[in-house]
Amino acid sequence: MNLLRTILLLTLCLALSVSKAQQSTTKNAAQGSDFLIDPSKPYVYLELDHVGPRKPLRASEPNTGLWLHLENNCKLPIVVMALGAPPSVGTEVQSVVDEVVPNLQASGAVGDGVGGGVLIPHGLEEMTDIFRTPNMTEAEIRSAEDVQKRVGKDFHSKSVPERPQGYNSGYEPVASTLTIVPPGGQLLFSVPVNHVSEFWHFEIPFRLALPNKGRIRSPYSYVAFYQEDLRDSHGNAAPPTPTTH
Repeated sequence: MNLLRTILLLTLCLALSVSKAQQSTTKNAAQGSDFLIDPSKPYVYLELDHVGPRKPLRASEPNTGLWLHLENNCKLPIVVMALGAPPSVGTEVQSVVDEVVPNLQASGAVGDGVGGGVLIPHGLEEMTDIFRTPNMTEAEIRSAEDVQKRVGKDFHSKSVPERPQGYNSGYEPVASTLTIVPPGGQLLFSVPVNHVSEFWHFEIPFRLALPNKGRIRSPYSYVAFYQEDLRDSHGNAAPPTPTTH
């Protein structure tokens, strides 16, 4: 009887635990729907439109570009820096301010990482993009790039090519304009095709369009785009395949 009672108690505890977890998941989903327009997608994200011809903004740029939608999927407006005159939301802009950042990828072994010594506990493998997208100043980016080049032959089995300059930190080819993207809105823009490669990706800074409250300042964030993001849902690369030149 004691064994039966123990089994019944364990079964009851397990059922209560599952029920509590389901309630927590339902509550989190409900809270997410209060903030997200489409709960199945991030609150801000980039979606590839096509790869095709593009008028270079600098003499050194290729004439092929990545055309993307910057999507605001939250119920608050966001602010980005668009190049050129203030656009109408939903229309094409020349481009947006972006940073071309070296890929600092984890080594693949759970528990260690390359460069920063980042530990990755089991269950957090899908969160390594916070390690891959360090929001760094240009000086820090170049320092990370130097490290990447030193380990490039071992880590990539090939030399690391010269990284192009993004549209940031005084390298904007034209003036930039603070631009509001309303809830559910989007901006169509393009960047040179060489802003992504197996060695680097680009990041676009943005923040929620909320005023600062005295000394309590609103956070800002980055939305990133990698070479693997050029692949469609079936794993096929978007033609033409970008190059680093």
